[in-house]
Amino acid sequence: MRRVSIILLASLFMLGSSYAASSYKWVDSNGHVVYSQQPPAEGTRYQRIKTIAPSSRPSSTSDASSPAGSARESIMQDEIKRKKNELVKKEMEKNAAKRADDCKLAKDHLRFYQVQRRWKDKDGNIKSMDDKERLKKLDEAKQQVADFCS
Repeated sequence: MRRVSIILLASLFMLGSSYAASSYKWVDSNGHVVYSQQPPAEGTRYQRIKTIAPSSRPSSTSDASSPAGSARESIMQDEIKRKKNELVKKEMEKNAAKRADDCKLAKDHLRFYQVQRRWKDKDGNIKSMDDKERLKKLDEAKQQVADFCS
């Protein structure tokens, strides 16, 4: 009888360690993904994740299709998305700075063609342009201002 109760107790222990548990996933106010066994504060959007508690036995192979594996995969995907968003943000900031520089240059060209008809080239020779050429350059400069400064 004692042997039966030990086997029964051992099997209950093994079954009890693999019960389904609920976890919650949400994004906090700082933009970080949070995983918890307790739901977030009321009014916070969250996702309920069913997981299986790890057993006390060490597994010989890591199964990516298991709920624990998919939770790890979800964490890794969130990390990849966050890094990608940071890269996109940096790239957008760099593009905005380049666009501001291009806008300033386009405005400088427009002012130059509105006022000047003559200029010095790299060698110090004075160059001039006729009205037709100047109007063409003015139109190009106005288009550049419209493209880069809007």
